[in-house]
Amino acid sequence: MKVRDSGMPEAAYWDTLFNVPLILDRMGVSQTNGQIVEFGSGYGTFTLPLAEKNKNKIHAFEIETDLVNDLEERAESSGIKNIFSIERDIISLGTGLEDNSVEYVMIFNLLHHEDPVSILKEAFRILRPRGTAGLVHWNYDPNTPRGPKMEIRPKPEGIYRQAIQAGFKLGSEKPIDLPPYHYGFIATKPM
Repeated sequence: MKVRDSGMPEAAYWDTLFNVPLILDRMGVSQTNGQIVEFGSGYGTFTLPLAEKNKNKIHAFEIETDLVNDLEERAESSGIKNIFSIERDIISLGTGLEDNSVEYVMIFNLLHHEDPVSILKEAFRILRPRGTAGLVHWNYDPNTPRGPKMEIRPKPEGIYRQAIQAGFKLGSEKPIDLPPYHYGFIATKPM
């Protein structure tokens, strides 16, 4: 099942909407030691730069066949060997990964789904105790150049509550600022 309102613009334009190094740094994913998972890898906007900095295994889940193939081709042409691109509907089928098996799950711009808690629960399931989920979304601001419609776009306090509902611990109710157009939370799986 696709996440609602998930149409993607052209890759070159899409990549201009994120400060990728800042997001990877502030969300603590660049420094992760262990397996990393990305839910909804899209064009590889975060996956490819991360794989260049972090040599751990990265499972990149995506529902769109063309995007999976494109990420595989881009990784291969760049000589990147640590990305494992997987075509899978994680909302309906889960990831298929073992319980307590990964260190970090990237959930970037997906929590406008009809049931975001199910996405968070799958992340919680596969994370090791003390593992981290990075939760990033578009600012709740109609002036952003992209992002889901405002009526389905989550507010930070909503994402915070949903993460708690899924079992996570969060350090602060205040989101991390990820300019120009995003915010995030770092959610930890307790022991």
